[in-house]
Amino acid sequence: MRVFLAFVCLLSFSWNSNSFSAESETTPETPAAGHSYHGEAFNEGPRQSAVLIDGMSEIDFPTSTKSESAQAFFEQGIAALHGFWYLEAERSFRQAALEDSEMAIAYWGMAMANVNNLERARGFIDRAKEASKKNTSKRERLYIDALARYLPAADSFKDDDEDQPEKTKEEKEKEKDAARRRGERYLTDLEKILHEHPDDIEAKAFLVVQMWMGERQGVKLTSRYAVNALLSEIFEANPNHPAHHYRIHLWDRARPENAIESAALCGPSSPGIAHMWHMPGHIYSKLKRYGDAAWQQEASARVDHAHMIRTRLMPDQIHNFAHNNEWLIRNLVHLGRLEDAIDLARNMISLPKHPSFNTLEKRGSHRYGRMRLLQVFTEFGLWQELIDEMNGPYLAEVEHSATRLDEQAWLVVAKFQTGKKAEGEKLLRDLKRKKLKNQLKLLDLEEIEDSEEESKKINEEVTQLTRLIARGTAAQASVNQDKDTIKEALKTAALSDSIAARWLEKAGDLKGAVEKAKQAVNSGNEEVIPLAVYVDLLWKSGDEDEAKKRFKALQSIAGEADLETPLLTALKPIAEAVDAKEDWRVPSDAAKDLGQRPPLDDLGPFRWQPYPAQSWTARSADDELINSEELERSPRLVIFYLGFGCLHCVEQLHEFGPRADEFREAGIDVLAISTESTEDLMTGMKAFKEDVGIPLYANSEQKAFKDFRCWDDFESQPLHGTFLIDANGFVRWQDISYEPFMDVDFLLKESKRLLELP
Repeated sequence: MRVFLAFVCLLSFSWNSNSFSAESETTPETPAAGHSYHGEAFNEGPRQSAVLIDGMSEIDFPTSTKSESAQAFFEQGIAALHGFWYLEAERSFRQAALEDSEMAIAYWGMAMANVNNLERARGFIDRAKEASKKNTSKRERLYIDALARYLPAADSFKDDDEDQPEKTKEEKEKEKDAARRRGERYLTDLEKILHEHPDDIEAKAFLVVQMWMGERQGVKLTSRYAVNALLSEIFEANPNHPAHHYRIHLWDRARPENAIESAALCGPSSPGIAHMWHMPGHIYSKLKRYGDAAWQQEASARVDHAHMIRTRLMPDQIHNFAHNNEWLIRNLVHLGRLEDAIDLARNMISLPKHPSFNTLEKRGSHRYGRMRLLQVFTEFGLWQELIDEMNGPYLAEVEHSATRLDEQAWLVVAKFQTGKKAEGEKLLRDLKRKKLKNQLKLLDLEEIEDSEEESKKINEEVTQLTRLIARGTAAQASVNQDKDTIKEALKTAALSDSIAARWLEKAGDLKGAVEKAKQAVNSGNEEVIPLAVYVDLLWKSGDEDEAKKRFKALQSIAGEADLETPLLTALKPIAEAVDAKEDWRVPSDAAKDLGQRPPLDDLGPFRWQPYPAQSWTARSADDELINSEELERSPRLVIFYLGFGCLHCVEQLHEFGPRADEFREAGIDVLAISTESTEDLMTGMKAFKEDVGIPLYANSEQKAFKDFRCWDDFESQPLHGTFLIDANGFVRWQDISYEPFMDVDFLLKESKRLLELP
């Protein structure tokens, strides 16, 4: 252990105004193994070095640095900020600080990259303030001071404490008012930069984005056209400036047609940033141009895939990746592209989950994937396929209550719609009993003090169950042809008008079905499903002329649709009546306002793929050389730990060791590799006084740590890492952090899931 602690001391860094690099002397207080030597703000975020990325906007932001490489990485960070690519923005700014340890504005950049984590941002801007006392221009200090005044004070961030009383309404209003005043002051400070540097287009760009985002803090945006005029000044100076992103946000909700030009230029202005391809999808979706929107979102996904594979990131570590793909599925549904929508939803579900960023509690790929897969089956009326999917790997039963109940309710619907009435009735009774039990619990809680939080949770579930029971009741009434019951149930069921129309028809209310389908078309203009349902119902109601007229409109709207779906095969009699070809789709001509679009394959692969694990060598405690290539080709969990001198690592071994047999029963070997020498490894194992339960190996030169990127390139120190590697040698799951991964239950379950997926 003494050897290990000495090793830690040798890696110590001093945090002074000149340092972002290793020094040989120790610090008064050595941080825990894996933690940054510069403070808590540096623990999270990217710890691996940056590279200059192809496809980044050219930015002109003069700084005081004499280092060309620091300047290049800093300006790359600015470009990434404009694309809301915060992970890579922070990485670039960290690299700039490594290249020039006196570059105060680089720490300002790190703070700017943490707009969604104000406490970390505060830590970075305080570092920038300290470093700005020398070798920093007045203009740079204006940027630093403006952000320092904008961010909440350090003492406003308190540790989460469940025992702390909930804030009063007055306290919340006071906080909102303080945030509004900080936002107003920040706008004034940015304008001060422009007053002294009127040609600073970056100041104009940051002013624009703050004027738009300030509305979230209660700072009223009084004129979008005034902001647009400021954007025009930016584009006059640099037509390819990434502020096209901001023009899209500016007009997205208010007047999307005003951002058509920027929609065409946004992606090409920063082709290396996935979000810049995604943003035009907002405009095209709002304008009902779903094909153009889908192209943008696929382009975004491909750029993300290429970057994640190149940098070995897990998918949901990328900002907005899941949101982009779930929006793409929605647009595929609008276009009638059934098979592509199912494929992408399943792909989202199959991506690795992680408790920090991709679970059913968070808006990550897994949650969105399940939601969208259900949407595809239910909107297209594929009820037997839904039942089959419930028994498969993609919609396996989960513990998350809201998700489980929603999926059970759709199973109720599917049973009724496929003629399995008895099974549907049983499942519907189960939901009703669940609601009754919750209502009885609420009555009991009325007599108990301090039950407000539990009562709120149960009330939310009762509200959900009320809606779900109405959904099941409506499905039951449709097959029982109970017109009165279905009309009443539909008021609460929260179904799309297209589904409701089909169920009304099934219940025998054809007139009501046509009216509901018409509503669906009016609200879902240019969407395949609502119009296809309306055409079908018009035909069945005897209004053949209107059905033919609407069918001709459908031909172009369904230009990319899958014709073999039951929804569209039902329209064959109408197609024959208008003398349409067997393939009656009419593909639309490409719009003239899309600008230059590259081939999608040039942007990246269609799907994310796990990357191949590095081979490694290490030594056992008895100094035997072990090569990973010589180990049996079976799935394995590899833990990289920082020696027995790291108390958290010992805790991790205590967690995983006793559970190793459970992993082995699942066909997964478990082993651990440390930073120690074989001598220290043997000493630690003896001190452990018990069998760890897993093989332990030493990698004192730490090459394996570096090869697996369990390494802080900025501070030259090892990090904790946990990797699931499949039998073919691909990394299926990973966690690299300043703290070891401890949730054995989660990882055991997730490992089984990933390895069982097709």
